[in-house]
Amino acid sequence: MSFTAGFAVMEVTVRGALPIGDGTENVTYFILDSAKNTIVGQVILPKAVPRSLAVALTVKVPSAAGSLAIGTFDEGGAFQAASFLRVETPTVQRPDGAVGAAGR
Repeated sequence: MSFTAGFAVMEVTVRGALPIGDGTENVTYFILDSAKNTIVGQVILPKAVPRSLAVALTVKVPSAAGSLAIGTFDEGGAFQAASFLRVETPTVQRPDGAVGAAGR
């Protein structure tokens, strides 16, 4: 069964530049629907990289998701937004070309 079966999805893009450092571990960043306080997606990225590295990842989330944020949760369970990552939602595309009957 497909991930998308049963509900509509949209593709969002996670973009940013990873922190520079010597870390070798990975971190799970959660995509949060801020309006519903619900996790709608996740990405796993290195905690740090030896030199500047920009990322752009496409992630599928429910299309009903509202305002999106990306970050981690601290030990107390509070969401901490990642200052170096952002979630970009698709802009609504207007159809171009013929879209329907045009008779008199």
